Amino acid sequence: MDLAKQLELARQNIGFTQKQVSQRCGMDDSTLSALENGHAEPRLAQLDKLAHVYHLPLSYFFQESEPTPQIVMWRAKPDNEKEIRAEFLELCHQYRQLEVWTNEVGNKRFPPLDVNFKVLGYAEAKEMASDARRTMGLGEHPAEGLYLVLEEIYGVKIFHMDLGDTGSAACAVSEEFGEAILLNKRSPRWRRNHDLAHELFHLLTWKFFKHAEGICEPTEQEEKLPTCFAGNLLLPTDAVSAAISKATDAQGRVPFSKLDKVAREFDVSLESLFWRMHFLYGSFDEDKTKSLVDRAREYLKTVPPRYDPKPPLFPDRYQALAIKALQNGDISLGRFAKFLKISRKEAEHYLSGREPDYAEVSAFVA
Repeated sequence: MDLAKQLELARQNIGFTQKQVSQRCGMDDSTLSALENGHAEPRLAQLDKLAHVYHLPLSYFFQESEPTPQIVMWRAKPDNEKEIRAEFLELCHQYRQLEVWTNEVGNKRFPPLDVNFKVLGYAEAKEMASDARRTMGLGEHPAEGLYLVLEEIYGVKIFHMDLGDTGSAACAVSEEFGEAILLNKRSPRWRRNHDLAHELFHLLTWKFFKHAEGICEPTEQEEKLPTCFAGNLLLPTDAVSAAISKATDAQGRVPFSKLDKVAREFDVSLESLFWRMHFLYGSFDEDKTKSLVDRAREYLKTVPPRYDPKPPLFPDRYQALAIKALQNGDISLGRFAKFLKISRKEAEHYLSGREPDYAEVSAFVA
């Protein structure tokens, strides 16, 4: 492709009009139009500004052929899906660059499970959840450690962005950066826990459903299976049964307050707990369970909401790798500032601790 075509394609891929691009990079409409029509040659400084707006590396404009689009699978797309997707993928590539520069590319194999089923239904999804919980060492309360294990042990790149009221979560698998998950920072923590487990299912079954071949729209059935997987992963049968049994009185009743306490223990919603009980015990029909869920929603209006600090955009590991790269001299101050979306003055603060400090381990073991 010629450069003019690449400029036009980059703008279309992110869903911007020429006017929107002009407003973001300070370039007038006529100049951008001339560049896309091949009537003018762009300066390097102009290409750099456009690459920033499009969330692309500068090298994108110097490729000889049209790049293969990266697949991102959405559970529910935000209104500005193209722009969010572009920024998400840019962050994933930056994350991998930091891993390479700091020699911190994880060696732990992912996925941790071998999905060799000929068919994949609810029984298999439950089996996968049990295997994942055991293999990843998540214990009886998996929500407590799932995020940390995925990020620190398996190197999954997890970002939180504002996906608005319509977006929920997404995931991607790439030979270039590995596995990645995007969550909506607007969602409450229990919802983010569920979405994280939901997207984990998609990562584990990426090849099974042939997403590596370009099929990125999940079927209706495929979206039901990760819900089953997430429920079984976050609410283990034995642990949930024991907690419910402990909260039940002699007449076989459990007050909503105690059920809410159980839900908090597992860091899931009260609604999720009711549906888990629905499938676990099988004593209520669907209409009865829906009625209980409606009553639970009314109950929650009468109690204080859970403590729920909003997560930052960048994962802890991403920030730690960026600081390490800066202090080791593997990344410039300007690029460090760009990777963390801070000013150069703010970035200079991280150079103050350039010389490593050491703890004397012998003092602890003597």
